[in-house]
Amino acid sequence: MSNQEFTHDPAAAIRDTMPPEVRRRSRLMEHVRHAYVRTDRDALIEEHFDCLMEDLVERREPDHPETSEERAERLEGNIMVVIGESGAGKTTAMRRLFKNSPYAPGYGIANAHCPVLTVRVPSPCGVGELGRAVLWATRYQLARSHLPGPAVWGIVRRRLQALGVLVLHLDEGQDAPLAINVDEQIKLRNLWKALLVDEVHPVGLIITGLPGIEDFLHPDRQLVRRGYWQTFERLTVPADNELVGATVVALADIAGLNVGGDVQQTIVPRLVHAGCYLLGITIEEIHNAIRFALRKNAIGSAPREGKPTLGLTHFADAYAFRTGSFAPWNPYLAPDYAAIDVTRVLARMEPLEPEAASTRKPRKRKLGGIA
Repeated sequence: MSNQEFTHDPAAAIRDTMPPEVRRRSRLMEHVRHAYVRTDRDALIEEHFDCLMEDLVERREPDHPETSEERAERLEGNIMVVIGESGAGKTTAMRRLFKNSPYAPGYGIANAHCPVLTVRVPSPCGVGELGRAVLWATRYQLARSHLPGPAVWGIVRRRLQALGVLVLHLDEGQDAPLAINVDEQIKLRNLWKALLVDEVHPVGLIITGLPGIEDFLHPDRQLVRRGYWQTFERLTVPADNELVGATVVALADIAGLNVGGDVQQTIVPRLVHAGCYLLGITIEEIHNAIRFALRKNAIGSAPREGKPTLGLTHFADAYAFRTGSFAPWNPYLAPDYAAIDVTRVLARMEPLEPEAASTRKPRKRKLGGIA
């Protein structure tokens, strides 16, 4: 394979083919997506991360000079666990934390020697597969493809030391124990614990995942007692109305849009329900509505007097465009929006009531919602 093939950027090639107004709109959306909604949970994960890093750099003999031997006498590592439902915003929050932390310079940049390494846990995943995923993230190619899991993790520990990695972040950690039996789960917990207590190069562990990962860790009391634990809670109405309403206004302003009406009364309750009461999905709904408003108003294609307005109709149209569901199943339009199952797509009629087997008759198939 040639170097040119390695360096080719297909996304950049497509951007070059876009009409100017589309590129301007896309650029606006990049700024909208770059904006981050900071909440109290961000302050807590920063505190947990700071404590994790302090633990990792403190020495057993503080009065001794800094030598290579002395660095091997660091305290054992600890573990940080962040739990939340899919769409709660865990991955985005952690990425933001690392990129802004003075303890993780060069995070996400190749060959930056960052002390924090993020690895997406593969699924399905076993002990060996996870070890190989860690090595792959460090750009290490195994010479032998059939090494047993513990041998792979031995290489992982040496590789992390060689690169100066102090923190291993496993994202989507709930996938690790899914496809392995009880014996393998015990082995995986022991391998993680070995990272923490390594006498030469102890490593801190951060695990982000769905509710239930705590059940996997719970049997090992050493892992549990070493942990900083945090959960990303669901949004509630009306307690979070002000936060969500301010987010709508702020993101719309970045895109050059006003927000019409009383956003906290007319938009926010429906928006939070459409977002499954999860902050990450709720923000995605705002992004979708803004993009729809920009497309409908052709922002960037010609000068306009005043700002166009982002309204409930844009949220409704964006939801219909995304899900293919008709108006009665659109939470931005339905009178009883709280009764709408927003996990359905292509909802065009109520699900048919099941019939008794003895009375069921052949009939034409009709469209229905996909649960």
